[in-house]
Amino acid sequence: MLHWLINLLYSSTDAEFESRFSLEESVARLKRVTSRFAFCALTCQRAVGPVRETRVSLQRVIPFVGNSFKPFFIGRFVLSNQQVKLTGRFTMSRFVRIFMSLWFGFCILLWIGMMVILITRHSMNWWFPFTGLGMFCCGIALVWTGKWFARNDPAWLSEVIKSAFSEKISG
Repeated sequence: MLHWLINLLYSSTDAEFESRFSLEESVARLKRVTSRFAFCALTCQRAVGPVRETRVSLQRVIPFVGNSFKPFFIGRFVLSNQQVKLTGRFTMSRFVRIFMSLWFGFCILLWIGMMVILITRHSMNWWFPFTGLGMFCCGIALVWTGKWFARNDPAWLSEVIKSAFSEKISG
């Protein structure tokens, strides 16, 4: 169970995309098919985020849809054996992982504290410790549901990146 929870919060999927173009051209082509800011995606879905040689951070932005648990592509361009590659991984944002870790930690401490009070004082209702357990389960459900809604984002972002490195850049 613990391994499943850790995997739910901290898992990432490695990805690598090869480009037939030079490093500068590859960066320019990826910039052309993405937007720098989410405001550019008010009417249609877009890949959004900064694209630099040393750091690429892309997310899928769908107009009027928010999901903090969606995957980001975090990577960088590398040159190996005269071949330009964009290497990185798909993972949730660092802020969300930290927040949910604090959430789960608080829920566990709340449950332990309520169990200690229940055992030592016998004055609390027997069901009271289940509030911490319920909050823990709601956190798991929230993360799982958010990741389920964003399950197609890595494939969609991969297609955007692949299209940037193809001969023709489609709109």
